[in-house]
Amino acid sequence: MRDKRRLIEWGKDALIVLLSLSAVYLLSMTPLVRDSGLLDLFPPRESPGANSLAQSQGTAMLPARLAVNTEGGRYGLQYDEARLEELFPSLGALLGDALASAGQPQAVSEPQWRRYLEGKSIYFDFAGEVPLSALEHWLQSAGTQGLEGAARRVLLCAGEEDQVLLCWQQAGSGQFFSCSTALTQTLHLDPAAAAVSPNAAYFAFENPVLSGLLDPYTLITEAARQGACYSVSNPLTGGGVDKVLDALSFSAQNHAPVSGGEVYLDGGDRLVVSASGAVSYRAAQGEKYPTAPSQHEASLASAVDAARALAEGALGTSCGDARLYLMSAQESEGAVRLRFGYLLNGCPVYLNNGGWAAEFWVKQGYITQFTLYFRSYTPSGEHALLLPIDKAAAMLPSIAQERRELVIQYQDGGGASVSPQWVAA
Repeated sequence: MRDKRRLIEWGKDALIVLLSLSAVYLLSMTPLVRDSGLLDLFPPRESPGANSLAQSQGTAMLPARLAVNTEGGRYGLQYDEARLEELFPSLGALLGDALASAGQPQAVSEPQWRRYLEGKSIYFDFAGEVPLSALEHWLQSAGTQGLEGAARRVLLCAGEEDQVLLCWQQAGSGQFFSCSTALTQTLHLDPAAAAVSPNAAYFAFENPVLSGLLDPYTLITEAARQGACYSVSNPLTGGGVDKVLDALSFSAQNHAPVSGGEVYLDGGDRLVVSASGAVSYRAAQGEKYPTAPSQHEASLASAVDAARALAEGALGTSCGDARLYLMSAQESEGAVRLRFGYLLNGCPVYLNNGGWAAEFWVKQGYITQFTLYFRSYTPSGEHALLLPIDKAAAMLPSIAQERRELVIQYQDGGGASVSPQWVAA
């Protein structure tokens, strides 16, 4: 009898606590409490890694160049990563919405593409060839539209009446496409364009002299500039290997010396760490690095995202002032080859191995092999004076034969420093 009474009392206490909690919750939802500022004392808890994932996505999708064209003129931006980081969040959100609401793509002519560029528009240049499905995934978190193909140059521009079109130049073929979106000029394009002021930027095809020398879509933003020089080091020295092993989920216990470095084993999987800063992985079973929760969910976008996350975790934390960008994603015979490069303040770094900093191979939903080149870049405090682009183009007459793009680039041949220079890309 006593036990029964005790259970009843416990039940009453539990009910009182539940009713009290419900009352507090309902009170917190009233305008009086919500507007009082009391809730600011109890900030919501963020799930582990949420902020780091957002930052990782932001650096991966940051373009190398932006151009906003209005009736008053064009604003162009390149070689200024700090300013790009300020402007891109709002402009990138529009691009994500456009990709998520894209209609059926239609081929457009190059003259029409140029008219779109010269009209009211927002232009994005990602430096590399980014699959549109991966771009949508980065900007929308769970992109589902899945436009096919890849593009370096993407455009939001004014269509008929209040319509906003999504346009791009297809990687490989160079063909131009456009499709409708759910955006409007009044609510989306116009407010975004109003956030910047024209700075006389232009494309090479708009200049009578440069149009005969350079790739037509070379963006010209400044008459002359100075470029920062950087000191370069190998981040794998001085304990850096342990951080890389953690990032790649390898144990430091099971290893053996090989020519020029060490090999680390995980079952049949091999990770070779070279003293020069190169790290290569070869899978035995191919199941260590899945690109999706299940094989039927694997896609090009998930492969890009998984490789990017692995590259950011290993290279991105040790490359100093550089950041990674996706150079290319190529599908061939059931496999995907992904290459990432380094950018220094929006300028590509060309490594002597072929230009790229990381290469991944993905098969059947798993990363089966990769090679990473570890380099760390620190400002040296010195600057190199660069010629204006028109004078640089005149001094490189060979580029006129192919009308190549002229870009500022760093060439890293393995030395202790790098300096910027004009290069015909």
